[in-house]
Amino acid sequence: MASGVGKHKLLVIGPTEPWSVREKLCLATSVMKSGDQNWVSVSRAIKPFAEPGRPPDWFSQKHCASKYSELLETTEAPK
Repeated sequence: MASGVGKHKLLVIGPTEPWSVREKLCLATSVMKSGDQNWVSVSRAIKPFAEPGRPPDWFSQKHCASKYSELLETTEAPK
């Protein structure tokens, strides 16, 4: 089997500072409600939960999608 099989590159878009646990939970909750194809809705829903000092584009559609993809890659599946 090739060593690259099953490996995914994370697409990094937007700010590189880490998201807070609260922001990640808000993102996951919003995706559960809106789905992972409606990033406009997800982005709007979580903007009020930004940590102080975040830039205006912190919850851009692309950044939300990228962060959600990263969360899926780094989260272990339940056993």
